[in-house]
Formats: sequence, structure tokens, C-alpha cells
Amino acid sequence: MSRRHSRPIYFVCCASSPDGDLIAKNIQATALSEAIEVFKKEFAITPQQSFGPFYKKRTQILEQTRELKFTNECKKAEYNGWVVNAFFLKIPEDQAYLVFVKRMDGKKLPIPQGAITVPTSELRIL
Repeated sequence: MSRRHSRPIYFVCCASSPDGDLIAKNIQATALSEAIEVFKKEFAITPQQSFGPFYKKRTQILEQTRELKFTNECKKAEYNGWVVNAFFLKIPEDQAYLVFVKRMDGKKLPIPQGAITVPTSELRIL
């Protein structure tokens, strides 16, 4: 069983260069003093402002972007216990893009996220 690693800590260091340009850098470090040292080494100036610590938000990769072409047909259907509006697609063929409306059993569950396309054979038209 693998151990979970701690999330990386980030600091934002800012300074204005001798040319008058603003330099801002997001630096991964364990402490503010370490972030300041990294900034000094990279830009040869001490940061005038430092902010942090911050953690980057973990994001979920939902789905690869792909081409969808819609027909003019839309029907109410049931899919996995949900009432959905099914928008039928030309590309990919025999697929439908789903917009979730409500649960059929009345349970309070979060609506599935992302662009969900399913084969039309998995839908039950209402």
C-alpha cells in the first residue's frame, strides 16, 4: 500500500526590476525563507513582497475534449436512475449528450459533473 505524499507548498514572491518591470514568481518551497532564497538566486534581487503559504487546488480531469455535432432531436429519458434530457448526436453516431434533471427515486444526490455522452441503447425514453 502506497503512502500519500504531502501536498506541495507554494509562495508568491514579487519585486520590481531595475528596468521598472514587475517580477512575480510562484515558488514551491517548504518555508518563506527558502522561497526568498530561490527568488534571489533566479533574479538577483530580493523580493519586496512575499505571500503564502498556498496549496494548489487539486483538480479532476473530467474528459478529453472531442468533437460533438448535435442533431435537432431532444427527448426526456431515464439513465442510471436519473431523469435526463438526451440530446442526440450526429458525431459520434448513436450517442446522446445528457443533461441531468432530477433523480427518479427522489434521493438528494449531486448531479454528475462533466460532458457525459452515452450510447443511445443505454437510455430508456420516457
